[in-house]
Amino acid sequence: MFTEEQQAKINEMINKEKDKWVTEELTPKLSEYKATIKELEKYKPKTLTEEEKKLQEKELELFNKEKELLLREHGLSEFGELFNVESIEELETKIAKFKEVMAEKKIDNSFIPADKKNVTDKYSEFEKSKNVTGMISSKLSSLFNK
Repeated sequence: MFTEEQQAKINEMINKEKDKWVTEELTPKLSEYKATIKELEKYKPKTLTEEEKKLQEKELELFNKEKELLLREHGLSEFGELFNVESIEELETKIAKFKEVMAEKKIDNSFIPADKKNVTDKYSEFEKSKNVTGMISSKLSSLFNK
């Protein structure tokens, strides 16, 4: 369709416009995007080295042992999985609160006697009715019936 000379001219014009677009449009956008990426990389969590990972594991293991010892010290080792805390101080406050609640429950659940019937003996009955003869006879009968 086009002669070689015309095709070369068209290709040259296309390349010229392409280079112009790259320098005027693409390069500024690209540098802007690179700056944005650099800025965002500041907030990216850093990858931990093997030493840092091992250190974190050791810290977690030590914390769990301290937690277990503290719970055992307070006699609450069987409740260990109920205490999800981040620090020993927080654990101590939760233990204190737990013990307080358990003490209240223990008091609430302790034995409360029902109204007991007032067992009266014959002497008390006679005493209430101010019967002196009956009082003396109940005392004498209790002495001799033994």
